[in-house]
Amino acid sequence: MHANVPKIAAHTGCGQAPDNTVASFEEGIASGAAIVEVDIRLTKDRVAVLLHDDSPLLQQYSYEELNQLEQRVQLHPSYQDYELARLEDVLRLTGGDGVQLNLDMKSQDAIDPALQLVLSLGMADRVFVTGCSEGTAKRYESIRVLYNAPITVDFSAESSYTQYARTVCQTALELGYYGLNLNASTCRQELVELAHASGLVVWVYTVNEAAAMEKLVRMGVDAITTREVQTLAGVLQLAGERIS
Repeated sequence: MHANVPKIAAHTGCGQAPDNTVASFEEGIASGAAIVEVDIRLTKDRVAVLLHDDSPLLQQYSYEELNQLEQRVQLHPSYQDYELARLEDVLRLTGGDGVQLNLDMKSQDAIDPALQLVLSLGMADRVFVTGCSEGTAKRYESIRVLYNAPITVDFSAESSYTQYARTVCQTALELGYYGLNLNASTCRQELVELAHASGLVVWVYTVNEAAAMEKLVRMGVDAITTREVQTLAGVLQLAGERIS
């Protein structure tokens, strides 16, 4: 058993509330996870909002206009009962409770407005960035940015995975990334060990089954993103008991 204990990252929508709402974020905090993940996009007036899917409405309306009921329900039916959340809203909600945020950037244009807001609020030490991040790590050196490693790779030969592991680590190092953000299907022990030897952390997403969680804990990854926070907490508790 690897001695490293991964952090729990609560995927947006880990509770009962719809994804990317303030209520969902509050459920993530209440779950006890160390990190809460949200998706970030940008409105016409360059306000960073919590939203997964792209929509032409983002280019047509300011935040205040888009947050009107008749507009926001076009984004998703859940907005009948929930307002469109701004990144600033959830950043301020974290307060002093120690929870950290994973900002999953869904568009390149959201990076600067979102991270400049983070810096203006003095919250660089509370934030990680994943998703669209080209050029971000070196421009925002005080913020921890993870490289989203490619998913569509042919691993039919063992040598091809070895090359993949070397390439993603080399890319992350050259571009100044803090670590790797891996789809669970691409994560193997070989890559975890190479990343750690290179000084990179390893995050894995989105893992909801206990057996897959146990495998990743044995590999020694640094964080696991999940919608099933309590399942992962139970896996980690059992892992700790086995270590002790």
